[in-house]
Amino acid sequence: MTPEDIVVGLVALNGGQLVGRTRLQKQAYLLDRCGAEFGLEFTYHHYGPYSFELAGGCADAAADGQIQIEQQISQQHGVPYAIFRSSNGDGASDRLGALSAGQARSLLGKMQGVSDIVLELAATIVFLRDEWPYYGKGKTDAVEETKARKSLKATEKRIEEALGLIRALGLEEAAAPAGV
Repeated sequence: MTPEDIVVGLVALNGGQLVGRTRLQKQAYLLDRCGAEFGLEFTYHHYGPYSFELAGGCADAAADGQIQIEQQISQQHGVPYAIFRSSNGDGASDRLGALSAGQARSLLGKMQGVSDIVLELAATIVFLRDEWPYYGKGKTDAVEETKARKSLKATEKRIEEALGLIRALGLEEAAAPAGV
């Protein structure tokens, strides 16, 4: 599955519309950790795990006419954001990576009810626990590391919501720190 296919599938499985590049990146990362096996490389970036391949897939999907990307400016914060729309409505394929469309929809449904910030915190916690290459060198708590990196966003309430999402997605076991 190409990055372009992943983007098209994510938008379609979100009912034909997905708001925000951060949400798209974090949904893809968490679905990958849930077994989608996209084969994308994620690195730590400003808002947590980020795939440059997936960002390229957005541009490719738009260039091929499979999605439209509308740029907006938040009236509340003055920050730009993107709205991704599927060119063929919500017509999703029967698979998204190694997940069936039904499995992917179920997992995405658990992500729908949380804010972008909570989604970002959950993805960051999982990334730092499971993939951060320097994580094993003296660091033992991904939650505390996330709080340090995202001190303005990582309120106790949001961290609890992020941990609840991690549990709801079935990622608490995979995300346990080594040696615990």
